[in-house]
Amino acid sequence: MFYGALAGVVALVAELYFLVLDPASTAGWVLAVVGSYRTRLALAAFLFLAILAALRMRPTRLDPEVSYASLLLRDGALAATLVASVVGTVLLFTTLLQATVLADDMRAYASEAAPKVVGYVNGVREEIQDRRRDEGQSPEEVNDVPPPAEVSEVEESFGPPVPRDLGRSVANFVLRAILLGTAGALVGLLRGRRKRGPGGAPEGA
Repeated sequence: MFYGALAGVVALVAELYFLVLDPASTAGWVLAVVGSYRTRLALAAFLFLAILAALRMRPTRLDPEVSYASLLLRDGALAATLVASVVGTVLLFTTLLQATVLADDMRAYASEAAPKVVGYVNGVREEIQDRRRDEGQSPEEVNDVPPPAEVSEVEESFGPPVPRDLGRSVANFVLRAILLGTAGALVGLLRGRRKRGPGGAPEGA
């Protein structure tokens, strides 16, 4: 349960970042990184915590008719799925808050952060083009960069979700549970192969 609670805290921070991050005093590159990689970093943290939960899990009730490896596989999957369940519940709750109570806070954050993010992204784009010109590259190569970022598009991406996004959140809940549960089962399977003793009992039993 400890790793589930820790994953829940990570989910809260990842989704309610706009309440603690001040766009006025935060560098544009930090805002850009948070906007672009926040979800991926959070998912990596959830996977890491699910694997830790499966690794630290110890079967408490041993059944003589069931091999220890099977117990490790089962409990590893359950431990990781518990982490996914806590994360999914927190994300459902925060999505609902973002779409209702915290919608104005998200819009305020988006309106302040978007211009700084666009300024940073377009500045990097221009630096790349200038460097290519200095290197004598062809005009086609110089212009082979992503199109300029638009404030309206970035502001919309930072804005609050709509109530129908709850359906997508539920679907992600299920997919996340499958992913983390599978990871936990694999960890349990590997532990079972390494720790299984004669007759399916744990080594040293």
